[in-house]
Amino acid sequence: MQDKKSDTELEIGRTLQRLRQERSLTVTELATQANLSTAMISRIENGHVSPSLGTLQALADALSVSLMALFSHSDHTADVHHVPAGTGLPSRRITHDHAHDYLTLGKHSGPGGSFQSARIRISKQDQTTLPKYQHEGHVFIYMIDGRALYVCGTEEFLMAAGDTLSFDAKLPHGVDKILSDEIEFITVSTRPQ
Repeated sequence: MQDKKSDTELEIGRTLQRLRQERSLTVTELATQANLSTAMISRIENGHVSPSLGTLQALADALSVSLMALFSHSDHTADVHHVPAGTGLPSRRITHDHAHDYLTLGKHSGPGGSFQSARIRISKQDQTTLPKYQHEGHVFIYMIDGRALYVCGTEEFLMAAGDTLSFDAKLPHGVDKILSDEIEFITVSTRPQ
């Protein structure tokens, strides 16, 4: 029974350390936010103490995660999506005056935020009014084929095959004009939780 308790304490400690590091927090910063001592956090991370539920809740609150997140052992469970070449989850984006199809390549969400990747193809004939986006997080775009003008805030970028663009998604952004018969690109976007 003692070994089982020690294993649980070690797993909670590893999870706490991982969550703290994902948020770029020092032990001192986390201790201040959770109203705990740095020594207590060090002992928990090293599996030397069995923290109370109150202590775990204070840590969870400081990390902006659920209490159960401290009991999730990332090396035991994780979502993994494998998308073979040329495939993906068929999806459709519809706005009041535009629609286009795309393939979702991957999508994950958790306490640290969310992530989505898509392969998008838009033909010049479908560019009536291209949608603009704005949200928290970041976006990365890789142009596979074609040429287009892409707007980020007040800047406009000529995008051609092989070009990449990454930016803070708080800027209004989107394809402004398609210059070839069609464009195809991969987009990856993140959003904080």
